[in-house]
Amino acid sequence: MDILDKFIGQAKENIQSGYYKNFEKFAFEANFSKSRRRDAKFSLKHKLLSEHFTLIAEIKHASPAGEYSFDSIDVEKSVFTFKDAGAGAISVVVEPKIFKGRLDNILIAKKTGLPVLFKDFIISETQIRAAAALGADCILLIVKAAERLNLNLDRLIKTAHSYCLEVLLECYDTKEIQKAMKTKADIIGINNRDLQTLQVNLSRTMEIMEFFDKTNHINLPVISESGIKTGKDAEFAKSAGVNGILVGTALWTADNLYAKIKELSMRD
Repeated sequence: MDILDKFIGQAKENIQSGYYKNFEKFAFEANFSKSRRRDAKFSLKHKLLSEHFTLIAEIKHASPAGEYSFDSIDVEKSVFTFKDAGAGAISVVVEPKIFKGRLDNILIAKKTGLPVLFKDFIISETQIRAAAALGADCILLIVKAAERLNLNLDRLIKTAHSYCLEVLLECYDTKEIQKAMKTKADIIGINNRDLQTLQVNLSRTMEIMEFFDKTNHINLPVISESGIKTGKDAEFAKSAGVNGILVGTALWTADNLYAKIKELSMRD
């Protein structure tokens, strides 16, 4: 069993335990409308395409690689610090056991008016409905996880779209990228971290963007994920041609959250 198997196993347990049920049911009630607004304020895709470079700052209580672990953080204070310091969107890790996340942190992040990504190891439509009910704007799907379980990515994406959710589809190599480009995902994510070993290689972003240049097939916004710690790393990702970066661990291990956001968003 590798680390990805551990994540998938925990995701199955979370679903079976009923973790998502209290929120999933609201997706079928009158307070959730499939016609809810999808203007620039809520669209992560539009944000990435309309800005010069976008930092997606992440609420993440614990790192699976062991860099840190907090029993609690002031989520409301943090998300407004994200916004005030220049982050363009917010990612919220909701997985409760490995990452110590909470579903209701989505509701808090939504108060900022920034696009909010529901980040989890999504392997079931139950999780997608919960994301919609909570008001998330986008969900994360992972090609490698879908392949491991023989899940139908097209069906999961179609379900997300039916609930007015955009899809960030995460890939690790050019083979996964080629598969992703055949789907109707809204955003492509390049994960610099190997989900089987947790090893990080930032050059993976450059390699994949160079692949896009050679094939000339990219017509979606692309972000770089994992391992970005400094302004220099952010500059490297930007030079590779991505539209933005997603950062979690570097924020929560920084001495000053506001200053780190400013540094990584490359705002004066």
